[in-house]
Amino acid sequence: MTACRICGSPKVEPLIQKGTPFRLVSSDVQPVVGTAEYSLCSNCLAVQKIATPAWEAMAAHIYANYDINHQSQGAEPTIFDSAKGSGPRSLMLLRNFLDTVTLPGQGRLLDIGCSNGNLLKSFHGLRPEWKLSGAELVDRWRDTVLALPGVEAFYSGPNPDDYEGKFDVISLSHLIEHIPDPVTFLKAVARHLTPHGRILLATPNLRQNPIDLIIADHCTHFDEDSFTHVARRAGLGIELLSTSMLPKELVVVLFDRGGASPSTADAPDDPRRAAIRERCLFFFELLDEVRRTAGRLAVKRPFGIMGSSIAAGWAMLELGGKVDFFVDEDQNRIGRQLMGRPIVAPAEVPAGAVVYIPMSVAVSRKIIERWKHLPIDFRYEPKNRPG
Repeated sequence: MTACRICGSPKVEPLIQKGTPFRLVSSDVQPVVGTAEYSLCSNCLAVQKIATPAWEAMAAHIYANYDINHQSQGAEPTIFDSAKGSGPRSLMLLRNFLDTVTLPGQGRLLDIGCSNGNLLKSFHGLRPEWKLSGAELVDRWRDTVLALPGVEAFYSGPNPDDYEGKFDVISLSHLIEHIPDPVTFLKAVARHLTPHGRILLATPNLRQNPIDLIIADHCTHFDEDSFTHVARRAGLGIELLSTSMLPKELVVVLFDRGGASPSTADAPDDPRRAAIRERCLFFFELLDEVRRTAGRLAVKRPFGIMGSSIAAGWAMLELGGKVDFFVDEDQNRIGRQLMGRPIVAPAEVPAGAVVYIPMSVAVSRKIIERWKHLPIDFRYEPKNRPG
């Protein structure tokens, strides 16, 4: 890698994972063949996957076969323990957003990366007089989205210049981490804002969620520092940047500052670089410890994994499939399958079964507290403290 994909700086250093390369999972929770290489830019402080030809081919294959939320037949994930309680991810995001900003009774919203329209449905329930539009790379969900109440348009393709008109809100939920050149993309998106329009963005927070590193098609692994750099470089102001509104996510509200973007020249070496590098290397060690603990526990039977999303799917792959079932609290997923294994409710777990929680200590303890009345032998990795 000769230059940073985000800022163009040549000050890029590899981040080397020791030991067996991690198995990778796609963002739609499918097994992926291949491995990833990582780097850190000393200028913009972005942790990113190196865009080798093999990685680009892997990402293209993922998007050509994308099947979002297949574990729940299209229903979006349920967020637990957010600042607004528990519920569908888009609804939790929008409730937080509407507590932060004042929107008129009528307006226009564009959801980029809308998939089958979950955020559009949630927003219509909160602001039924607004006109809504969706955008996606492909036409797969066009008819589904256009049939939703309040939707006036659907756009397909990678070019934001194709969007028609101006919007009061443009939402980018779990999208920016997929974009190889987020600065150029955000600049193009901002051109479609009304004078007082805002961009609402949510993306995984690497500091709280290091499992993001093994999501194959995520290009950049953001934290507060690297995303702030990207936003400013795109000429956008930050009205809000929260690490607590949604668990393990950055929630950001942006506006167009209307001025020139900052200089793209390299800044002096940032003293935070060494700390970020050490943190990432620690995350590699932490994930290695998580999979080693899973391996020690998987000899017991019956054996299950808590969850049915990225962390659970990754643990399953690292164990070579030696898993009897997944356990989930999300009613939309119970009774379905992930990677050929059933997804069951906590109450359906056989008495005395070992259930491994491949999540942080804080999350694990909350899960155990909710289900401590059941005869389940919950286990987790006590070193899994990414904060």
